[in-house]
Amino acid sequence: MNNMTTAQSRKLTYLGGIVLLLIPIIWLGLPSDGKAGSGGKLAQLRSQYELGESDLGDVDPSSAAMNLVLLGMRGVAVNLLWVDLDKQKDMKRWAEMQAVTESIVRLQPHFEKVWEFNGWNLAFNTSAEWDAVPDRYYWVKAGGKFLKRGVERNRKSTHLQYHVANVLQKKIGIADESKDYRKYFRNDPDPKFNGGIDPEFNPDDLDSYLAAKAAAELACIKEETRPQHILDRSLFRSMPARCQFDYAMVLQKDGKFGEETREAWQLALNDWTQKYGKETFRVSIADELFDIQLEMNREDIKAFVKSPDDAVKLTRAVESYRRMVNYYYWRMRGNAEADRETSEAHRDLYEANQFYRKQELEKARASALSGMTTFDAVLHKKGYEELKDEDTLVEECLLGIMVWEDTYRISNERVPDEFPLKWLKQERLGNESTMQNVSRAFKRLFLDN
Repeated sequence: MNNMTTAQSRKLTYLGGIVLLLIPIIWLGLPSDGKAGSGGKLAQLRSQYELGESDLGDVDPSSAAMNLVLLGMRGVAVNLLWVDLDKQKDMKRWAEMQAVTESIVRLQPHFEKVWEFNGWNLAFNTSAEWDAVPDRYYWVKAGGKFLKRGVERNRKSTHLQYHVANVLQKKIGIADESKDYRKYFRNDPDPKFNGGIDPEFNPDDLDSYLAAKAAAELACIKEETRPQHILDRSLFRSMPARCQFDYAMVLQKDGKFGEETREAWQLALNDWTQKYGKETFRVSIADELFDIQLEMNREDIKAFVKSPDDAVKLTRAVESYRRMVNYYYWRMRGNAEADRETSEAHRDLYEANQFYRKQELEKARASALSGMTTFDAVLHKKGYEELKDEDTLVEECLLGIMVWEDTYRISNERVPDEFPLKWLKQERLGNESTMQNVSRAFKRLFLDN
């Protein structure tokens, strides 16, 4: 009897101990109801340090369900899925590859490398496996949309936001198929969008470069609180301005030379000098930390330092960073292209090409000569001399000269010995790469059509 009583007492003691232990555990682990300060201590700490899943991004209920089902086997399942993904990729089973990718992101929604790797793989690698441009665009878009979903799941991620901007700027804007991709970005080839935008990919109906700029600006905002490890900070934060420069250049490529284009160049110049140029970067010089701005002048540098020696160090640092980001060139290019005279020169050479294609030789000759004359003056303007080293612009000028000369040959007339930009042609005659590019451009524009 005494033994039974003793056993019962022990059990009651154990039960009481369990209940007592459960009270602090329950108190600590009470879930939050979404209001500030609600829930147990752990929930409050998660909210304070923004470590909860809802603080990181949108919550996918299916991912939580999969984790509960797998319990401690999530790591094993993820490894097996990655092996399967590699197999599907090697066998070029794109639909199966997407399905496996979806399973991985459900298990690892906050592992940024999953989103980064698979988004990049879809946009740059998978898309290259297809022949038809609309099919390629489908996979570029799939990669971009996948990265945007990654941003939704990881709102604070600077890296994923950067990669969204990178796909829009470099894959859609600069790829060989960029002319088609930029058109598809606003007029999607998928029949279900009736020739309009894909609202998930381009919700604001912007040009791809402007969408890239908006995404890059968001990346820069996130970078202020969550540093990135992709590029030097001075290069990373130049991306919004560079997207604006790209947009201004593509407007010219599209044959637009009016106020819209000049304003785009002016905005790019302002972004470069007044926004990016006046950002502060902390740099280390001889084991000392200094704050620099790329738009600093001598007076600014003197105001930032305490001694002449520090002024010398700071000047060298500013110059070093300016060279790294090509600061002087883009400032000069922005000033030159915002100049009305430069815009008119571009227009004249563009119109010369259009007249030449129609075999309106007199008009082509007159427009080409006008553009050559204006560009000759622009390239001799004080501060614009470096433009003669800008390959794209030089090739545009040399193509104009080739069109102008050919109007004489077709008409069985003698090409004049003297003409504007002759000096530029003579300088570049020995540059085999430049001359081949110009010849290819001439053939592509006029002989292959």
